[in-house]
Amino acid sequence: MDALTRLCGAVAALGAALIAIAVGAAAVPWLAVPLVLSGAGQLAVMVAAFRGWRWPLPAVLAPLAAPTALWLLALLASPEGAATLPLVPMLAESVLALAAAVALLVDRRIGADPARRTAEPRPLAALLSLAAVATVVAGVATPALAGTHAGSLAQPHGEHGLTLDVDEHGGH
Repeated sequence: MDALTRLCGAVAALGAALIAIAVGAAAVPWLAVPLVLSGAGQLAVMVAAFRGWRWPLPAVLAPLAAPTALWLLALLASPEGAATLPLVPMLAESVLALAAAVALLVDRRIGADPARRTAEPRPLAALLSLAAVATVVAGVATPALAGTHAGSLAQPHGEHGLTLDVDEHGGH
C-alpha cells in the first residue's frame, strides 16, 4: 500500500509542477526564475517517487513548498509583483503540492516502519486508485492551467482548422 501512496503523491507533484512552470513562464523575472526552477524540482520529486526512491525530507519538501512560500513572500514584500501571479492557479498549485507532500510523507512513515508495511495492492485496485487520483489532479490542474497566461492564449476547443463558408444556393 505504501507504493500506492507514493504513486498518488507523484501524480499530485506532477500537477503542481505543471502549474508552477506555467505560472512562472509569464511572471515577472524575479518571480519567474524561482517558480520555473521549483517546478523543475517538483518534476524531479515526481520522477523519484515514481522510481521508488526515498530522498531526504528537505529534498522532497523544498521544491513542493517553494512556489507557495514564494507567492506568500511576494504578497507581503511586493503586492504589485505578486499581482502578476494568477490567484486560482497559485491556489491550485498550493493544494496539489500540499497533497503531494502529505502523501509522500505518509509513504515515508509507512516505509520506515516494517511493522506498518502492508502487502502491495492488487493490480486492479491499484489501477483504479491511480485512475481516481489522476482524475482528481486533472480536475484541479486543467482549470488552473487555463487560468494562466499560456491558457488564455490556447486555441478554444472546436475551433481548430479551417472554417468553410458554403453558399447553399450557388448564386441563384
